[in-house]
Amino acid sequence: MLEPEESALLLGLGDASAHRLDWPVFLRSFAAFFQTDAAMLFLSQHYWGWDRTSAAHMGAVPLPLVFAGLRAGRVYSGDELHDRALARDLVWLGADTRAIGLNCTHGPACMVLRRDKGAFRAADTARLAGFGPHIAQALDLWHMVQANTAQQRQTQDLARRIGIGALVLDLTRPAVVDMDRVAAGLLADSGLDTATVLSAARTRAAPALVPLGAGLDMLVLSGEPAAGQAVAYLRQTMTPLPDAGFLAAALGISRAEARLARALGEGASLAGAAAQLGLTIETARNYSKRIYARTGLRGQAALVRYLWCSALPLAR
Repeated sequence: MLEPEESALLLGLGDASAHRLDWPVFLRSFAAFFQTDAAMLFLSQHYWGWDRTSAAHMGAVPLPLVFAGLRAGRVYSGDELHDRALARDLVWLGADTRAIGLNCTHGPACMVLRRDKGAFRAADTARLAGFGPHIAQALDLWHMVQANTAQQRQTQDLARRIGIGALVLDLTRPAVVDMDRVAAGLLADSGLDTATVLSAARTRAAPALVPLGAGLDMLVLSGEPAAGQAVAYLRQTMTPLPDAGFLAAALGISRAEARLARALGEGASLAGAAAQLGLTIETARNYSKRIYARTGLRGQAALVRYLWCSALPLAR
């Protein structure tokens, strides 16, 4: 049967793996449980630690050579570690140390305990060995959560760049069941609220494209995810193209040509763009010919389509 302190440590492992608790905070509890002066957790390219003198510390550092190749599940004594270490690794001389290799799917890892006074007992070694599989599993879950968080952040960044947010609407109550951050930001920036969205969504049967005003359109789709609910997508309609400097670098044209391309892409005629930029119509024609030659496009319609349908708008 687990002791209350052991149960608390396992709960702390779960919180650390889910990013609800910082690893050094868990390591402090782990060190207290084993009555040690320091606890350190090494991954292949990351490190967390806690000790009495400098409290929490962490960083993106390679796994020290002394801990490379530790057999998973085996607890190593201080003497064994000293035999494996290079001279520069011998930083804990005079202290008793225990280290356990961890069987993690993402790469080598180990947990290290240091006791500055006194020696570890056989019971401490057995307890550390018992925690090994749980620590390895927690590290794998931490990596999974970290990867999912990074992917979610990347998805949200992409949605923000293209100006699209998603909502789930219950049109029977009516109420907004769910809304992502991008949609919330689009509504806030436009000065609109959810009541406006719900009112607009109920004006026409889905599917429907509903202008909300303030530079926002809403596409309402029915039939998912449940009866009485609808999925709605918000999209910015008044978004500028990237600046001329970016367009020039991306398309391989001059900045003057990029300014003309941007004006044409945002709806100006060739004559209008020339007047807007202070160019003669002949200069504007020459610039446009060079733009089409460099990009391989034929005519203003193809240029406009390319500027808006390529990946270029993602730069904003």
